[in-house]
Amino acid sequence: MSIIITCLLFILGLILIIKGGDWFIDAASWIAKTTGMPEVLIGATIVSLGTTFPELMVSTTASIQGHGEMAIGNAIGSTICNIGLILGFCNIISPSKINSRIYTIKSFMMLCYAAVLMVMVLDGKIGKVDTILLLVGVIIYILVNYLEVNIKKTTLKRRGTYKHEKISLKEGCFNGLKFIAGACVIVVGARLLVDHGIVIASLLKVPQFIISLTLIALGTSLPELVTSVTALLKGYRNLAVGNIIGANILNMTMVIGVSSIFGEITVPNQIIRLDLPFSLMLMVVLTYPSIITWKINRIHASILLFLYILYIFLVF
Repeated sequence: MSIIITCLLFILGLILIIKGGDWFIDAASWIAKTTGMPEVLIGATIVSLGTTFPELMVSTTASIQGHGEMAIGNAIGSTICNIGLILGFCNIISPSKINSRIYTIKSFMMLCYAAVLMVMVLDGKIGKVDTILLLVGVIIYILVNYLEVNIKKTTLKRRGTYKHEKISLKEGCFNGLKFIAGACVIVVGARLLVDHGIVIASLLKVPQFIISLTLIALGTSLPELVTSVTALLKGYRNLAVGNIIGANILNMTMVIGVSSIFGEITVPNQIIRLDLPFSLMLMVVLTYPSIITWKINRIHASILLFLYILYIFLVF
């Protein structure tokens, strides 16, 4: 197969993931909006689950095909891209003010999961015990969000401001089909992305996990980018921030955890020594100033974007 066809199929995979992600997110957002929940909570739950689905499919496909290093590379690369590129870029355009309590809880969980993951990979692999712990981490995250949703609903009902939209059968079926179609298109796109990403890596003579940390991670993070930019343009700043933090937690727990079900994942030394520590550093840089000021200003965002550019130079 020629390099041109390989690149075209790789690009087609990206397009399918973007389009499938668009449908998936639209349907997921519709589900969220009918509950009347706060933006940051919607972003951290339904929307982040939707935008993380491409990473889940790509990493799982890579793991099933025996390319475990690509699976973890995609997950870690996506967390770096989400904070450095997406949040950095979006908040340069439009700085965000943050819901203090919810943001603090989510940020603390993100930092804890990153620290636990760093300890897990010190032996150079994600084994069965690690897999179980990561999946338990997903359950804990979902339960925390479930409790927060119920607390918020109770508060809104007490104030008499809770709004629950009536759902027609036609609208419900349409969004249900959109949800399923989006998921199917993402699966096809993920297969094309992994298969031809491997070929591109061999042609460029670079390790497969480097491609997954950069090109594939950027591709699977495009739904987060599109969602965050759209949310900012529509004035939903907290939704954009909540989406990224939720997506990062799910990348570190659900994506790596589900991928490792299909076989032990060997973790390259570069991920242990550079990529994971860099990801944790970005999380600290994001979290610490914003918890003090309760906003992400343009200077803060510019630092995040600069660190992402620095990371790309270090990788190559």
